[in-house]
This record gives sequence, structure tokens and C-alpha cells, in this order.
Amino acid sequence: MAKNAEKKIAGIMRLFVVGLTVLGQIFLLALVVSRLKANALFLYIFLELMGLVTILWLIGNDHNSSYAVVWVVIILILPVFGFLLFLLWGRGATKGRKSKLIQEALIRGSLYYQQDPKVYAELEKVHPWRKRMAGFLLREGFPLYQNTKCRYFPLGELQFEQMLADLEKAERFIFMEYYILAEGRLWDRIHDVLRRKASQGVEVRILFDDFGSIITIPKSLISQLRSEQIQVQAFNPVHRYISRFYINYRNHQKIVVIDGNIGYTGGTNLADEYANLYPKYGHWKDTAIRLEGEAVWSLTVTFLQMWEAESRVPEDYRNYRPTVKAPSDGFYQPFSDGPVNNPHNPAETIYRQVISNAKEYVYITTPYLVIDNSMIDTLCTAAKAGTDVRIITPKIYDHWYVHIVTRSNYGRLIEAGVRIYEYTPGYIHAKTILSDDDQAIIGSINMDYRSFNLQFENGVWICGASVLKAIKDDILATIAASEEVDFRSWQRRPWTVKILENVLRIFAPLF
Repeated sequence: MAKNAEKKIAGIMRLFVVGLTVLGQIFLLALVVSRLKANALFLYIFLELMGLVTILWLIGNDHNSSYAVVWVVIILILPVFGFLLFLLWGRGATKGRKSKLIQEALIRGSLYYQQDPKVYAELEKVHPWRKRMAGFLLREGFPLYQNTKCRYFPLGELQFEQMLADLEKAERFIFMEYYILAEGRLWDRIHDVLRRKASQGVEVRILFDDFGSIITIPKSLISQLRSEQIQVQAFNPVHRYISRFYINYRNHQKIVVIDGNIGYTGGTNLADEYANLYPKYGHWKDTAIRLEGEAVWSLTVTFLQMWEAESRVPEDYRNYRPTVKAPSDGFYQPFSDGPVNNPHNPAETIYRQVISNAKEYVYITTPYLVIDNSMIDTLCTAAKAGTDVRIITPKIYDHWYVHIVTRSNYGRLIEAGVRIYEYTPGYIHAKTILSDDDQAIIGSINMDYRSFNLQFENGVWICGASVLKAIKDDILATIAASEEVDFRSWQRRPWTVKILENVLRIFAPLF
């Protein structure tokens, strides 16, 4: 208990220091603006005019209207100060040294992708209606695979049990990448295996997000892992790049690769609540998949790209290629996304395509439903066209302000015919979209602005595989355990909540 308390205190202190730094920047900006207004009126007026020009630029050029609205409001409410704040924090992640390093790593890693034209030709033949999805991801640089099989896990604890068994059999290397890595019962079991494997000469690497794990991992653990010959890196340490607010751009990917032949991804992080080892928000509903075969190569490349972006040391990707082929069961197309791609966001675009091209139904599970008007229109259009659109969100939430924005979007969707369910046994963290029994996406992607624009994410598009039935059965069982949102009840929420919804919706892209 004392150790856990010390760990949390150390993490909180780091957050406190970062928070003070951010507040210090805001204070200095406010001081500069007040001095300009008092002593350099012409410069103040010039900056105010530049703020108006920036507003016009945002309205005319920004690809995401919700993001533009946030900064337009800030610049209008806070003349000059809002403009300077935009220059500091609002210009996106496509500029600066950090983003260039990531872009270089992504480009270098993508050179190791290669599409077998026979695979795409086979998809066109067997699933002609789905070639648009595969073709889009292929043009974004992500190969389509066969010779792969997939297993679906409807709960995190089931995934981790199988993962532990696979880790025990590792012979060449183990790669692990998580947003949250936390000490606890689950970590103790995994750490024990990793330590033994590293002592046997297996190459072990762990990449975690520094902000996501800031309270759950003490610095002493990092030192301990390195002393055990386990390579470990924290992605985008929070104390760096605060002046450009890169603290906001997090690595939300979830990837485990074993020997290049077995790969895991999904919604789970490496922490006890994801395996229901303690009831943080009641029963934790999460999902994951296990790939075996050629498609694992894309997960390996994605991991190495992010590792190289942080380490700044070029990798020889060829050392980590798959060595076995699995029996072919459908088509698999792993992909990744991140803020350095903006305004090209393959994760958001492929979600739109799945929704728009659904004929019979589209089912979505997501912990957050913080979406812009364009995505709402896509869902509403599908429902009005007769597609059975169903969305499952949590009844029990983790962040109250995000939950308020999530629920604020129910009205338009339900009126258009979308059926919304709230998972009542606990918290649903699963990120899945399934359509027409023949395609699905599983990965780390939430239905929110942060996943689509601000974070590094990954997912797998699956087509024509037998695992899709297990995914559908689980979603239907989850719907049965959930409570459907009634439109009239939703309308009767208090007026204070409605006002708060409108305010929070404006600033939702910053959550």
C-alpha cells in the first residue's frame, strides 16, 4: 500500500509541475497582452487584426469545423490573448521537430510494406462490395492480407490468459505497446514472463504512453526493467514540448507482437481493471483480437515506427518478419492513424465508409460518442435509408464532462432512427464497428475527436472471416445486457444539463 501511495504521489507531482508550467505560460501571455494594450496600442491593434485574419483562415481552411469553432470562439472572446494562445497551442501537430521525427519514422517504416496484387484481386472477386474499403486503406499505404487467422476475445481477462500462454512460447522477440501500463496483479504475471524471457535471450521491448501511465508507473520500474535487459521507452514525455502543447498528442495504440507471427490489438490496456481484477467502474467490458499469420507484419511495422520515432535510432525491420503462414480465413488489413497525418485521417474515413456502405445493419461499441456534425449526419443518413444502426455506450462513465457531451448527441441520432444502448453492468471500453456480417474494425479507436485527430491509433479491418460471427454474437449479447435510450426520457433531462451540454459541445475537440 505504501509503495502504491508513493507511486501515485510521484505521478501527481509530475502532473502538478506540468500543470504549473501550462498555467505559467497562460499567465505570461496574459501579462504580455495587458502590457501591449497599455504601452503598445498599435501593436495590440495589429495583433487583434491578425486574430480576425486567423478566424477567416480557420473558417475557410480548417478541415474540421468543430476544431475551427473552438478556436474562433476563444479568439473572439479573448482578443489578442486568444490569438497568441492559438499560435502557441492551436496550430496542430504537423509542425515542429517532434512531428518531423515521427513523420520520418512513419515514412521509413512504410517502405517495408508490400501489397500482393493477388490478394486484392481475390477480395474483388469474393467481396466486390468491399473493395472500396480495402482500396482506400491500400492507397493510404496499408497492405491487405490473407494467410491469417483471427480469434476474438469478448473480455479482456480472456485475452490476457491466452497472451500469457503465447508469451511463454516466445523464442525471438516480444513487442508490447500500450497507452496505460500499470503495476498490479496482471502486470506482475506478465512481468515475470518478460523477465524470464529476456534472461533467455529473447528481445523484449515495451513502449507506453507517458501521460497515460504517469500515475501508474514509477521511474524505479523503468530502471528495474532496463536492469533486467528489457528495453523500455515512454512515448512523448509530458515535460517535453509543452510550449507547443504536444502533451495533447498521445500514443493510444494497443499492440503486442510475439515472434512476428502472433499479434494482439483491441481496446485493452495493461492494467488490472481491463482484466476485471478489481471493479473500477463495475464490470469492465472490453474486447480484443489475436491475429496469427501474415497480417501480423503490419502490427510489427506500426510498433517499430512508433519506437523509432521516440528512440531516433533507425531499425532494421527485416529482422522481425513473420516466419509462418496460417490457414487463410478471410481478409485482414491493419492500419494506423495519428495527428501528423492531418488533414488525412484514415481511421475516421474508414469508419464513415463502413457506415455509409452498410446495407442491412451497422453496430458500434464505443466508450465515447463525441462526434462532429459531419459524423452525426453520416449516421443519421444511414438510419434514414433503412440501415439498422445501433450504438452501445457506457451507462457508468469515467469522465463526467465527456459523458455529458456523449449524451447530448443522442437526440438527433434517435430522431433519425439510430438506436442507442447504454451498457448497465459497468463500463464498456470496447471499440468495434461491425456491418452486414462481412466486415468489422477492431482496435484502439474511439468515436471521438481525440481518436480521429489528436492521438496515434491503430485498428484492423476484417472482411469475410469466420470470426465475424463471434463478434456479432457478442455485440447482440451486450445489447441484451444494456438499456435502450428512450427519446422522451432523454428530452426530460434538466435545463441546467442542457445548458452545460451546449457549452461543453463547443469545447469538445479539446477534451
